[in-house]
Amino acid sequence: MDIFQQPLEVVNRTAGPVHHLLSGSFRSISLFLLAFSPLQRSIELVQTIPAFGPHQYIALSPSGGDTRYAFTTTWAQPPKLHSWAIDQGPHVRLVNSVEITATSSYITVPPPFSHIYSAGGPTAQVHTVDSHRGFGPHLQEIYFVAEEEWETADKTRKALVISLLLDRKRKTDGCNQRYGSHGIEFAFPIGSIPLAFIPVLGRSTIEIYRLEDGGKLRFIESSSSPQRADGISKEDGPRHVKIHPNGRVLYCVTEHSNYLDVYTINGEGETPILTYVASRSLLPPYVREEVDVIHDYRGDTLILAPSTAGQPAPQSIFVSTRGTTACGWVSVFRLDDQGMFAGDIENNPYLVERYEALTGGGKAHALDIIPKQDDADGGCWLVLTDDSPPHPGVRVLEWDGWLWRGGGTRLREVASWPPTSYKPSDGDERMEGGSHAVWL
Repeated sequence: MDIFQQPLEVVNRTAGPVHHLLSGSFRSISLFLLAFSPLQRSIELVQTIPAFGPHQYIALSPSGGDTRYAFTTTWAQPPKLHSWAIDQGPHVRLVNSVEITATSSYITVPPPFSHIYSAGGPTAQVHTVDSHRGFGPHLQEIYFVAEEEWETADKTRKALVISLLLDRKRKTDGCNQRYGSHGIEFAFPIGSIPLAFIPVLGRSTIEIYRLEDGGKLRFIESSSSPQRADGISKEDGPRHVKIHPNGRVLYCVTEHSNYLDVYTINGEGETPILTYVASRSLLPPYVREEVDVIHDYRGDTLILAPSTAGQPAPQSIFVSTRGTTACGWVSVFRLDDQGMFAGDIENNPYLVERYEALTGGGKAHALDIIPKQDDADGGCWLVLTDDSPPHPGVRVLEWDGWLWRGGGTRLREVASWPPTSYKPSDGDERMEGGSHAVWL
């Protein structure tokens, strides 16, 4: 039986089955293998893995067999990407590393799992998967700066942040806003061409490519942010995107304007590929009315509820935002069977749920999700990372589903790690701020 699909590993005789997590950190250079016990509502450290730098964003190969593979980014210099094997036990070991030309922030391994795609700042990279399931030969590099600017472009982690001077109508003189690419996702509409989407924060565009048979990407067009009623579309900062399982709907979180946008996808390759449909605020209406959205909050990540045998079409999408000084938020929006927002009333408790995080999240508040076992209401476990030391770097939230009648909030924190009192074993590094964590 596949250990990465069934929570069979036991921490001790009383803890019951557990779900394993692999987490990176913004301030520590190690990776951390963790075990979450739903019964005990607790998180324990399984293994500290010496790694190569902070800000590990993690992508997983599909589950199956005794070994699964992970691929990570890092902010260390020189820029590199790393691959890891997660053996039965579980136990994590390095497979290989490759140098790239600019620091990457996002990585993914789409079907048929023969190529690895990463993006960050001024570039995106394409590598093949080698016979050891690590990084093979470099296949393609894509640029998000003009050719004449490439030699002088900043290729370090600093390329992900720019000081933007704002007009006098703003409350402050300036703020930090990211630019460049910050994600890459793929759509595989049935009977249509496969497509790749790369959000570019500084351009407020989503760059669209055709995935060719050999694994390379061929540019099709740029899709600009929709015109906003509040007039800030040029400052949107599209950050992360996700694709509905039907391959016909794209969701985008904007870092600067704090929206979740929904688009339909024209899978026939005829432009425009994306057609804007609707948006939802990442913040409750009463919060949005009282703050300077661009300065006070930064939209972060999004994740769709997993498809299950009972619910093949995701019923929910989860999105996060970070607070500069205030606490961040996680919002849940209900979806219909086609992947659209299920209704227009944002405050309807059957269509939206809000969770105010315990901290601002720092540079984190990334999300990942797994379904609860045998839960007819669509309940899930979410992992939320937190880059606000000395607070815990990894938090687990419980989602009860839209039909929950047990009282109280349907989304809440149930466990966190490491505790303030935690002291690592000799030679091991303490996690100082979680970056991205994934369920195994």
